[in-house]
Amino acid sequence: MWHKFSLFLSKLANGFAVFLLGAMSVVILLGVFFRYVLMKPLPWSEDLGRYLMVWVALLGAGVVMQNKAHVAVTVCVEAMPARIRFILLLIAKLLVLGFALGMAYLGVQLLRNMMPQVSPTLRIPMSWVYLGFPFYGFFLAVSTIDQILEDMRQTGSSRSVENSAVR
Repeated sequence: MWHKFSLFLSKLANGFAVFLLGAMSVVILLGVFFRYVLMKPLPWSEDLGRYLMVWVALLGAGVVMQNKAHVAVTVCVEAMPARIRFILLLIAKLLVLGFALGMAYLGVQLLRNMMPQVSPTLRIPMSWVYLGFPFYGFFLAVSTIDQILEDMRQTGSSRSVENSAVR
């Protein structure tokens, strides 16, 4: 059940990131066109492009983490015995989980502080811009818990295979 929820969040975040990336591209192209071709710059294009880029980066990092596609140097870890490797990866994932929960908590605090502020060019509440931080923390926490549970299931099934082979 947890794995399905994690995959659902990942697909939702991936689709939203793709949409926002397209919107960001259009906004930046419009900004360049109006500034350099028509000589009448759009005052809001730079801010909107920046805000969309923040959202795309946060959503994209969460999707990459869910798919275990982050760049990693695994030479040392792969050379270790399976039990030590499992423990090291568990510690790393628990640290990521701590970061995710901290990001979610502090993101909510940031939202509370940003409630009264409004973007000067877009006239939207800044809380919409900063909403990506607690969402990213929540999404990262869900995917990290999913990965920890998956690692524990794999370790448990490999132990049962080893025990049945010994008999």
